[in-house]
This record gives sequence, C-alpha cells and structure tokens, in this order.
Amino acid sequence: MKLIKQSKLLTFQVIVSLIILNTQISFAQNKKINLKDWEGSYVGIGVANSSSKTEIRALGGDGFGGDDHYALNNGTKDKDQNEIIFKIGHLEQLNNNILLGIEFNKYSDIKKQSLNTNAATIYYDPGVDQTRLHLEDILSLDARVGTVLENQDNFLNNSMIYGKVGVATLRSSTKSYEPDSSRDSHIGQSKARHYGSVVGIGIEKKLSILDDPKLINNTSISLEYNMMNFNKKTSGSDSGNIIDTGGYSVKPEIKNLLLTINYKLSDNTLGLKNLIK
Repeated sequence: MKLIKQSKLLTFQVIVSLIILNTQISFAQNKKINLKDWEGSYVGIGVANSSSKTEIRALGGDGFGGDDHYALNNGTKDKDQNEIIFKIGHLEQLNNNILLGIEFNKYSDIKKQSLNTNAATIYYDPGVDQTRLHLEDILSLDARVGTVLENQDNFLNNSMIYGKVGVATLRSSTKSYEPDSSRDSHIGQSKARHYGSVVGIGIEKKLSILDDPKLINNTSISLEYNMMNFNKKTSGSDSGNIIDTGGYSVKPEIKNLLLTINYKLSDNTLGLKNLIK
C-alpha cells in the first residue's frame, strides 16, 4: 500500500514537472492553429484527485425505533484520495473551429471503512458499530465538444478548451457490523449497480518538450474538472438486534480533478461529423 501511494505521488510530481517545462518552452512558440493536429484516436493516463460523498441509509430502523447503521457525517461516508485514471477517445473536426469527440474513462476504486457516529438508537455504541464502503468499476462514456484557441498569449495559443457530458456507472458494496464478538447482532450488507451522469470542463495543450514534430503534434497534457452523480439504489439486508429490518439505500457522488498525458495513435476519422448533419 505504501509503495502504491509513493508511485502515485511520483507520477503526479512528474506530470507537474512536465507542465512547467511545457509552459516555459511554449512561451517561445507561436504555432499556427492546425485542427488536423487534434483529429484522431488517442489514449491517456494520469492522476485524479477524487472527492466522493456517498449517502448510506439503513431502512426500517433497528427494530426498536432507532437506526443503528448510519454512516459518518449525518448519513454520508466521504473520502478524498489521489488515484490513477486511464482514458481512450477520439476527436474530429466539425465546421469552423469546433472539435467533437467521444471518450471512455476508467477510474480507480474508492474504499472507506470507519466508525459510525450518527445513529439514532438507544442501543447504539459509537465505539463499536462501523460501516465499510467500496465503490468499484467506476466508468464513464463522455461526449466532448471543444474549440482550439488562437491567441496572442503563447501558452493559450493552440490550446483546446472543451466541455463534456456523458453517462457513468459504478458498483457499490457496503457492510455494517460490530467487530466486538459480544455485540455482533448488527450485521448488514448491500450490493448494487448505479448509473448516472457526468459533466465537466477542461483545457488541453500540446506538449512541446521535444523537437520531433510527430511528438509535438501527437502528445498533449490536459487539466479537467468533472462531477459524477449516480442514482439511489436499495438492496441487501440489515439485522438489527436479531430483527431483520431491511437493507440499505446508497447514493454516490464523485468530483474529480484530472491531470493526464495523452498520446494520439492515429489521424484517421470515424465520420462523427456526419452524425449531426
């Protein structure tokens, strides 16, 4: 686990260093816009700072008028983490200075386990009851619309600003329990597949750190902020004080700040512009 954290930190530091280097070199350039430089299929890898907020509610109480399985922060389990992200996508030029594309993103899993501190039951022991939450298989499929800037500022010139909208999905898994063997009557769990939407904005810049024209035209770095909202799903079961009182309702939300390096694999087009004619 420590090695993984160190690897993520090193990756982030390398990307930041490349941004600084790219910015310095870009100030010496004033390249004419060529939308063909942006067209084609690409892959990307980078780091994301993800902030998740998941509402978890036990249904039906504990059998005695209370609700002993609540998550942190008044019914939510929150976590901030740095993670690795992978993407694959395609961009094509439309009329004028507009680019249209599709993109598939794969995010790292989010896992949180902690004591519950907001339960409304007289039988609740805040030092015992806890809930584990896993958000896994986090995927999104997005449509991107962007424009390439022609600006006197050397850094902004030939940079693409874009917006995106799309669909997202993930799997949630919860488990509530009391690890104390003398108080193990509270056992609950749920599993569900969630679907939702993603919206975001970003800026992308050609990474001009080498003299090779192919590398300059095919390599870029992007900074993006997006928000993913998922539907509420109810599943599982929860036995509170021996009485089975129902399952859990779970509703995740995730906000991401992404920094990725992208490489264009091909200049071929897919005819996306024909879809809107």
